Parts: sequence; structure tokens; C-alpha cells
Amino acid sequence: MNLDDFIILNQIQQELISQEDAKNWFLSFPIEDRQEILKWLCYMALQARAREEDVSLAIAKSKLRPTYTPCVLLSKGRLKEQMAKVLKLPPSEYLKAFVLLVSLLGIADARRYSKDCQDGCSHWWHRDLSDRQVLDEIRREFLQPQTV
Repeated sequence: MNLDDFIILNQIQQELISQEDAKNWFLSFPIEDRQEILKWLCYMALQARAREEDVSLAIAKSKLRPTYTPCVLLSKGRLKEQMAKVLKLPPSEYLKAFVLLVSLLGIADARRYSKDCQDGCSHWWHRDLSDRQVLDEIRREFLQPQTV
């Protein structure tokens, strides 16, 4: 994954990109890259302090059936352990897992933003990711060569 992929993931979780376009973006990757994206989504959701009680909200937000395997797994509690199981699902479950994890990240990150970052923070993903100038600024900031 590169910086542009992380920007897109954050635009998706902030609903700046439609769910249909998000699915198409995800499906444009080879299977092994899709699994890598799912790993990063799990990591990002945990870093955003996703909670077990967020899962039912994420299922509702994602419009997935609660009986889908990724939904059932995450609903069982012990979020970190269940995420590890989601990452071991077959590729046929990756799209459902993607939609669910994006929703979970969106819920957790929105809460973190409103609680900890509303008055300002240093998280680049809390900037206006719909503004092309902001995106160019983020790219310049993180892609400039490091001097030793």
C-alpha cells in the first residue's frame, strides 16, 4: 500500500467516496493486495479504538446481512481475535470484510475525532480530504526525500 491508497481508504471511511466506487477500487487489486488492505483496515480500526459495541453499528451502516461470516465473527466479541479470524477467511469473503471493516473504522475514527481531535490534531487523515490542495500538501509532506 502506498500513501494514495491510505488517502483513498480514509476518503472511503469518511464517505467522500461512494460505497460502489469503494468496492470497485478494492476489487481492482489482486487477491493478495486485497488481503493486505484488510490487514491495514483492521490495524487502523484498532488504532482508532474500535469497540466491540461498534460492530452492530458497523453492520447496520454497511448494510450487510448480520449472518454474513465477517459480521458473525466480529459480533462474537474479543475484537482483535475475531479480526484475525476475518483475515483468514477465503477470498470470496474479502469484499464483505472490506465493507464491514471500512464501516467499523468510520465509526471508531468519527468518535475519536469528536472526542480527541475536534479542536485540532496532527492526524493528516483528519484534514479535509475532499480538497485537492490539502491532498497535494499531504503528498508533499510525506513523499519528500528524507535528508540524513
